[in-house]
Amino acid sequence: MLYGITGCARPSTRGELPNALLGRWEGVVEEGLYVEEWQAAGDSTFDGTAILYQDGQSAGKEQMRITRFAGQWLFLASTGGTRITCFVLSNEQDGKWIFENREHDYPQRIGYRLHGDTLFAYVALLDDQGDRMDFVLHRVDRKVPSER
Repeated sequence: MLYGITGCARPSTRGELPNALLGRWEGVVEEGLYVEEWQAAGDSTFDGTAILYQDGQSAGKEQMRITRFAGQWLFLASTGGTRITCFVLSNEQDGKWIFENREHDYPQRIGYRLHGDTLFAYVALLDDQGDRMDFVLHRVDRKVPSER
């Protein structure tokens, strides 16, 4: 299962979404404490790590990347091993970004919205309802993009 969740604010091809994610985010989920950290890896590439903590111990980890490739924004996720799942930005409007992968079993859709220092996100099937998991994360550390 993919736990990696991100957020967005008024995205554009200049990468406003990923730049807004830089730093550390935390939120309580049913399973424990969920933490995401994002850093810039290039002009249009951003690397993230998501960790789920249960009883103070790491219970799951995921590597993520948001990158612009061939004119499209992509969200890549790996829960370990060699399998990488790619989601393509399918819709951006009203400050929301929605990535989709219709071929993936679950999730098929990942949605993000950033409001100040609060990140609202979800993973779901294509109908946005089936087996939906919602996340509310709060920024606990902000990283400033490095000058290039």
